[in-house]
Amino acid sequence: MTMIRVVNIRAWLLLMMLSSLSSCQAAKATPSGFPFAFMTIDAEKAGARKYDYIVVGGGTAGCPLAATLSNKYSVLVIERGGSPYGDPDIENADAFGKALIETDNYTSIAQTFISVDGVSNARARVLGGGTAINAGFYSRASSEYVSNVGWDEGLVEESYEWVEKQVAFKPRHLSPWASAIKKGLLEVGVVPYNGYTLDHLDGTKISASIFDNNGKRHTAADLLRSANPHNIVVLLNATASRVLFNSPEETKNASSRKPRASGVEFMDSHGQSYQVFLNESSRSSEVILTAGALGSPQVLLLSGIGPSESLREFNIPLLLHSPSVGQRIQDNPRASVSWQSHEFYTVQVVGILKASQNYIEHVSVFANGSASPNKNKNKVYTEEITEKLAFPLSRGELQLRSRDPRDNPSVRYNYYSHPLDLQRCVHAVRVIVKLLDTPYLRRFNGDPSHGFNFTGPPLPKNISDDAAMAQICHDTLSTMWHNHGGCEIGSVVDDKYQLKGVDNLRIVDASTFRDSPGTNPQATTMMLGRYVGVKILREWAQ
Repeated sequence: MTMIRVVNIRAWLLLMMLSSLSSCQAAKATPSGFPFAFMTIDAEKAGARKYDYIVVGGGTAGCPLAATLSNKYSVLVIERGGSPYGDPDIENADAFGKALIETDNYTSIAQTFISVDGVSNARARVLGGGTAINAGFYSRASSEYVSNVGWDEGLVEESYEWVEKQVAFKPRHLSPWASAIKKGLLEVGVVPYNGYTLDHLDGTKISASIFDNNGKRHTAADLLRSANPHNIVVLLNATASRVLFNSPEETKNASSRKPRASGVEFMDSHGQSYQVFLNESSRSSEVILTAGALGSPQVLLLSGIGPSESLREFNIPLLLHSPSVGQRIQDNPRASVSWQSHEFYTVQVVGILKASQNYIEHVSVFANGSASPNKNKNKVYTEEITEKLAFPLSRGELQLRSRDPRDNPSVRYNYYSHPLDLQRCVHAVRVIVKLLDTPYLRRFNGDPSHGFNFTGPPLPKNISDDAAMAQICHDTLSTMWHNHGGCEIGSVVDDKYQLKGVDNLRIVDASTFRDSPGTNPQATTMMLGRYVGVKILREWAQ
């Protein structure tokens, strides 16, 4: 008995040593900031197998979509950026805006561009997409929006709840600034007060944030925790170049005369090209673009799908003449009043003006200093009270700038080209001027202990002067980063988000939106990823 016990102890010790060695080797093989074993930067290995679904873009919609599909099918996510985990410029609430300053052409968290209109803008280049670089405010779309799109209201509710259990947080209390904004909005008539709610309701309300109450950001990448880890690969630092297609003669479905998506060509961070293919023996296999309002139209154009004259300009072989690709793109314009401050406040309150034509919010944007969770009076923030034009009538277009998929496309938004847009901006700026004149905000503006220094163009003394108020709209015009359109539902994709004119290709992201949903679109974009994923699972289950 003693001999057996000694042998068993030795065997147990050997097993523990081997286990420890294996853990160390696994840790060395997994880069820092990769909390999921299915995350990789090994393009060759990821491309060596076939998948039921290839999701192009690990962003706001792509992460929940991939997580959902992986519960039944094999999924590859191709994301052009890196991991959001372990990066204080992403994770810390008081660093919001820093990623928008420190940018470069190919590797930074955000990729900046200037629209043809001359307005600076940025798109995310990181797992989690816009949820990794935005101001964090979480609020649903209105019930009217859901009804107009034609979504299944019950599944919409379930999908919102699925997202919210993982990444949305109710504030424990309002900051002094948010409290002042709330009281001021009510005083100037942005009523009723709806308290804390995720629902989109006219009046003033408190809503959730993807920043928790410790100031840590939770991105759409967190939704990958719900994935089946054995069925998913998330490839980082890989940029999709084009979707690959079989001709009708090469497909097994001889009854269809449409080109059929068969895979994706992509390049790694060194510019090396690879191709990865769908598992065509699977009864369910598709490429799904979730690259966002700029990325998805760009990939389509690079794949030969779009207006034929635009493709001809870049010598791209035409696969499908689809004239609406890249058209009717929008970015909700904003006008703002700004201060500089040493304080940071997360967005907690929004004013939704009557008929939801304008939204008024406050945002703190990092300007300079050291971003960290600790209070630091050397940090400087730009504090803004902004109005977002909810449903602009002005629309623009997106075109290729080059055949390099790493380049930004050329985008013209045509801000305020429709006269009604400017009228609505003027109305909202008047509300902001009145808001600033309430006692709740005057004490901030006049109290040197808060360090507020008014910046930007002076506000008109006579707010009834339409021309002067319109000039404020023009002088402070900037982006809300709420790009949408370019692959609109109804014109480019059908109500199942399948691309018209080809097989096995869907688009599931903000490029399909006709209008931006709610005060801030991230809630609905994450919901959409989950929603379509469940719809696809149900389709094949039947």
